[in-house]
Amino acid sequence: MATAPSTDQRFQSLFTAHHKELHAYCLRRLPVEDANEAASEIFLVAWRRSEAVPEGESALLWLYGVARNVVRNWQRSGRRQIRLVARSGATVTEHTEGPEVHVLRHEEHQEVALAIAELRDTDQEVIRLKIWEGLSNEQVGHILGLTSRAVEARYTRSIKKMHKTLKSGTNAAPSSPFSAERGEAAV
Repeated sequence: MATAPSTDQRFQSLFTAHHKELHAYCLRRLPVEDANEAASEIFLVAWRRSEAVPEGESALLWLYGVARNVVRNWQRSGRRQIRLVARSGATVTEHTEGPEVHVLRHEEHQEVALAIAELRDTDQEVIRLKIWEGLSNEQVGHILGLTSRAVEARYTRSIKKMHKTLKSGTNAAPSSPFSAERGEAAV
């Protein structure tokens, strides 16, 4: 009779199989230091709730759901910290991103990122999960609590809105070297 793997073995295989994907997920959404901590937190939740982690391919979807919640908590925490610093009158030191972020974001075009930012939060996550993480409508729906049909509708509507935004040039790009290339004055 075969025995089930121990919690330690199961967790180790879960970590080995999915850490890289989930760390990249966090890096695309948070500064490097926060992303490293968030990725650790995802697996801490998986360890604590090991009995709740499904088997097989569903485990990755479950972990993406945890990752989404962890990243949102980190983002909220960052916003609270900014408000607290603003109220105290202190100055915030400039955060510089490490080379890992630049490598991961190299493929992202600035205007597309701005067009995505104009979408509703859930629609942004649909785009990110489908394109960046390469998940199917069913998998995205599982993570976000939507039907695959709703995911497809949100995806299609969001792509159309982004296309319209990009075509009209209504998204205001922050000053960057790219602005000068288009003949605009970088401020």
